[in-house]
Amino acid sequence: MFGYTPLLLWTVILIGLALSMDAFSLGIGLGAQGLRWRDVGRLSLIISIFHLLLPLFGVWIGDVLYAHFGDIVQKITAVVMMFLGSQMIIKSIQYEVGIEPPPFRAHLLQLVGFAFGVSVDALSVGLTLGTLGMTPVVPAAIFAMLSGALSIAGLYIGRQVNGRLGRYGQVAGGAVLAFLGLKFFW
Repeated sequence: MFGYTPLLLWTVILIGLALSMDAFSLGIGLGAQGLRWRDVGRLSLIISIFHLLLPLFGVWIGDVLYAHFGDIVQKITAVVMMFLGSQMIIKSIQYEVGIEPPPFRAHLLQLVGFAFGVSVDALSVGLTLGTLGMTPVVPAAIFAMLSGALSIAGLYIGRQVNGRLGRYGQVAGGAVLAFLGLKFFW
């Protein structure tokens, strides 16, 4: 598919799932607060758009850096990926010990802020994809579809289950990102 080997395509899908875990966790947390269905759709659409555009921008930056600095950029972005994964795990542990996010109000600007917050990791992953020489469109489209679907799933589950599972999704996503960072390092 577009020059991707099955292994590379599965790697992109795993990265997309890892990136989408933040959106899933956010969805569970916000869904537990009784978010209106209209806002569920708006938030999921905004998250999908950010997960489409930020990796494309990141790939462009990665291409420019790789052209000037070569393999060292791949090592640096692998470290960034491991850092992002560990940060996701740390955030989930903080949530577990009682550091709660601020209360949610469904204004458009807040939806954009939440969506950007869970999508900013996609910029760094796009940077990584750029250093690996991948064409950006397929990964960005996969990231957008997965993040939209998982944010809707998280919002639905959150409405049903009262927000107790959010940290587990974040831990899983963080672990996948950290391990993929290790894979890219070697």
